[in-house]
Amino acid sequence: MTHAQVSLEKTRTQHRLLTHYLLLYFPEIERYYCSSRSEWLLDLLYAFPTPASITRLPMDEFVKQAWPVAGRKVAKQRLLEGIYLTAQSSIGLPVSKDSEAVSIFRVVLSELKHLCQLRHQLEEGAEHHLNDSSDFQRLQKIPGIGPILALTILAEAGDLRRFHHHRQFLKFCGLDLSTQQSGQFRGATKLSKHGNARLRCAFWMAATIAVRQTENSFS
Repeated sequence: MTHAQVSLEKTRTQHRLLTHYLLLYFPEIERYYCSSRSEWLLDLLYAFPTPASITRLPMDEFVKQAWPVAGRKVAKQRLLEGIYLTAQSSIGLPVSKDSEAVSIFRVVLSELKHLCQLRHQLEEGAEHHLNDSSDFQRLQKIPGIGPILALTILAEAGDLRRFHHHRQFLKFCGLDLSTQQSGQFRGATKLSKHGNARLRCAFWMAATIAVRQTENSFS
């Protein structure tokens, strides 16, 4: 499978998780799902799929059992205690941990975890093959651009040095501004979107990632 196919299937599975299963069984936990790469939360939900499976334990015991599942997190003690308190006031359906509904919920979690791992393998492969490319390394220093987006940009744009001015590259991507005019009519100025759609999509994805990061000025 290509990275695009994996990402599409992952988006569909993630949509099912967020708009169906979590809404039914543990709607409040969604605020901890801050990234599509939050695999630690998938592992936590697999081990503790319902609020009742958390609150049946004392807080100290839950933190102890969930500690290795949560991975390497900043302020992990406070995070897990917050999840425990969230579970105490949850409005999720009171389903048994061993019910058929929760079994299906875990199947969806397993599918999503597998797709995350498959995407990670494809990214490692891209990084391995282009590790000696200075342009590949330089692109990844831009906030929001990882191995796959850097690979996409190089594959679609070719040698970036062939653009003698940044406006040429913007036009090639369709990110230049254009205004529709006819006689006395002058329309709104907006992106032309006449260039390479795949490049434009790659930069849009990078921008949406960058604005959510706290360690750069894009936000």
